[in-house]
This record gives sequence, structure tokens and C-alpha cells, in this order.
Amino acid sequence: MTMHCLPADTLTRIAASKRPLRIKFGIDPTRDRLHLGHFVPMRVARSMQDQGHELHLILGTLTAQLGDPSGQDTTRPILDEAVVKANAEKLLGQCQQVFRPGFVVHRNHEFVDAMSVPFFLMRLAGRITVKGMLSRNGFRSRMEADQAIGLHELLVPLLQGWDSVEVRADVEIGGTDQLFNFQVARQLQEAEGQTPELCVMTPVIRGTDGRKMSKSFDNAIWLDEAPEQMFGKVMSVSDEVMDEWIGLLTDLDPTTLPAHPMERKVAMARAIVTQLHGSDAADAADAHFTRTVRERVVLDTDCAEAPATDLLTLVVTVRGESRSRSRKLIQGGGVRVDGAKVLDHTMTPDVGSLIRVGKRKVVRVVSAS
Repeated sequence: MTMHCLPADTLTRIAASKRPLRIKFGIDPTRDRLHLGHFVPMRVARSMQDQGHELHLILGTLTAQLGDPSGQDTTRPILDEAVVKANAEKLLGQCQQVFRPGFVVHRNHEFVDAMSVPFFLMRLAGRITVKGMLSRNGFRSRMEADQAIGLHELLVPLLQGWDSVEVRADVEIGGTDQLFNFQVARQLQEAEGQTPELCVMTPVIRGTDGRKMSKSFDNAIWLDEAPEQMFGKVMSVSDEVMDEWIGLLTDLDPTTLPAHPMERKVAMARAIVTQLHGSDAADAADAHFTRTVRERVVLDTDCAEAPATDLLTLVVTVRGESRSRSRKLIQGGGVRVDGAKVLDHTMTPDVGSLIRVGKRKVVRVVSAS
């Protein structure tokens, strides 16, 4: 399994441990869904469970309200408490898809609720300097750009770090964007007389369009998606992204996979769906993809017919919208011809081709005569 580590000998030290380690894995419930980007560190956490270590899942029910400033260039609004807690419960269900039963669940608002104000000010806030906090790249760049930084944002790394103290974490797992938070956690643990946690850091992966996977880019594949939809989305990624994903999202050996990119991608899609939905679901999703895309056969209930014409006219007919809106949809990658994105609105699909317009509409091209 491919991963980045901090420090460099982290995995060796974990493997050499003579006792079960306490593994910390935190999730920020600002939303109610997890995607394959989250699945990368989750797989590492699951593998450590398989090795006999004790997993502690931290649901950031307080820190998510404040908003983790990692990777943010503006202040995030404070979120509604009820929404965040509801999100956390939905995410917990998705975690149960991946982790072994028996993991320990913590909601970090409970840690904060137990603090007195003097305890927070002297025991926690007194451990970190303002200079040290503002050394964070995100904060520093915002200061240099004369952009506001909310005082509550400075507290998030402290509170997330205190989670590690509360659970006496031996190891923490997360993405590379959490480096600063991990460093704060180690500093707080050391100040409390604990051995600073080891940190396993995983890369941030690209989404279906080649950019960083993010809900805001509409390029994510969600853990709770239906197997057929998940399989199809995985099959849509570029060969370059596929090569990245095989090492991070599966245990497949690239040297033993078929040479043809399509067959390699099928193996990857099957492996991902199997992990999240089971082998039977992967078989069904593979068969569905073969029937509807690879063999270009779509059930009558799924597919209408459209006469052969240029792609723009065809999309206008299917959607019943203006040519300008239809052209934008094509240029934005929202139309596929036989499973492949087509950005040229002037091309004319072959008779028999399957045209997917948006997420739900599929038509088969028939002769215009």
C-alpha cells in the first residue's frame, strides 16, 4: 500500500511494536458524505486494525463547527451544531463500511465540554505561541495578503491536537494537508508527558477530472454511491489517474495486471467496489457496465433513440434547452459518447453510439432516414 510517512521510519516502528497501538483517525463532519479521497487514509487505518491495533475514530463534532482552516484561504463560517452532529452520525455509518467492528468512537465536543475555561487557557492555549501558530503556511499567506483570520481558526489545531492527548494516541493517520495539525498534537502530547504520536500521512488524490478530488469540483466518487454508479465513475478516469489510484485505493500488483488500459481499469474498479460493497456487488456492477457501455447495449427502459446528427443538435433535442446551454454542458465534459467524454460539439456520433447526456439521460443514435 502506497503512503507517505512522518517521520521516515514510522512504518518500521509500528511493525516492531510489541503491543497493540492506539491508532487515531479523525473525520471532519462538515458534510455528510465521504469520498475516495478519504478512503485512502481509511484503508491504512483498516490495515492497522487487521494487524491487531486499536482504532480510535474521532468525529470532529466541535472542531467541524469552527471549521478546520487546512487548505483554506478565507475564514469558514461557523456551522450549525445540529447539522454537524447529524453529519457525524451519517459519516459513522460510512466508516462502518470500511473499518472492522470494535473501533472506539469519540465525539470531540465531549472533550471540550469537560474543560473549564481556566483549564483551556492555561493547560491548553498556554502551550502554543501565536508566532508558532502563524507560522502555518495558510495563516502566513493570509496575513501577507492582509486577509482576516478569525481567532477561532487559531484554536482548531489546538483542539484537534488535544484529541490526541485525550485518547493517548500512539499513531495518527491523515492526509498530507494535516501536517501542521499533527505537529501541534505531538507538541501537546509531549507537554502532557506523553510520547508524541507517530504520524502516517497519505497523499491527496485527484478526482475524475484530474484535479484534486473535491465536492466543490463535482469530481468526487462517494463511498455511499450505488455500486453500478461507482464502477462507472471509476471507469471514466484517465489512464494517468488510474495509475495513481491503483497504488492508493487497491492492493493490486500493477506488474500482474493486464497491459490494456481498459482491462487494467476494470480490475481497479472491481477492487474498489469490492472493498466498499462486496464481491457480488462488484460482479453485478461489472456486468452492468459491460452491458451498457462496453457492449453498447442499454435496456429499453434506460435508453431512448435519437436520429443521427451533430452532437450539439442531439443534446439540444434530448435536454430541451438552448444551444448555448447545451454547448456549455458539452464543453464542461457533461456528455459522453460510448463512455468517453467528448468536448467537440460539432462532431457527429456514429449510428449505434450511446450518448450519455448529464447523469441520467442516455440515448442511442439511429439512422436519420
